[in-house]
Amino acid sequence: MTILAFPTQDRGAQRPTIPPETTIVRLTLAEATDWQRTIVAECRRQRVLTPSLPAFLKRAGLMDRCTFLSSAGPAEPLCFRHLGVPTLSVLGRAWGRAVINQPDEADPHVEFAHSIGAQYAESIGAGEAVFNRVTVSGVGRPFVYTHALYGWEDRGRRAVLSAVDVATVH
Repeated sequence: MTILAFPTQDRGAQRPTIPPETTIVRLTLAEATDWQRTIVAECRRQRVLTPSLPAFLKRAGLMDRCTFLSSAGPAEPLCFRHLGVPTLSVLGRAWGRAVINQPDEADPHVEFAHSIGAQYAESIGAGEAVFNRVTVSGVGRPFVYTHALYGWEDRGRRAVLSAVDVATVH
């Protein structure tokens, strides 16, 4: 009779964690993909956020590439309203279910959320598009993406559209 020995696996063992690190590099809009520039051009053309922007994005087949955040009122935080496919492909559907209609500050990836939140605030304050390359490690598998951010503020209500590209390396 052969005795098989199975190595014990300590399922409760702590795995080493890598502290989250986010590097953000400002790029010019000339470095954006054609579709990101199309979105920015439409945001500039419309100047104010109305239902016609999401309608344009849907007609152009670009809505699924965008993540959208907005506040309910002047003192309210930005909340995730629509999560694009690139965002969900990197951060996962479970993450998406956890954050949809929740404040961006409630994102479980706190350090990452704070660094990106600063970019959201800048795009709102600038009244102009912001384009960055973002490199992230310590939040699942490392990833790199670009985002064209366009922000609005009207009577204290704020909104940000993030056109995310994870496929093209810049």
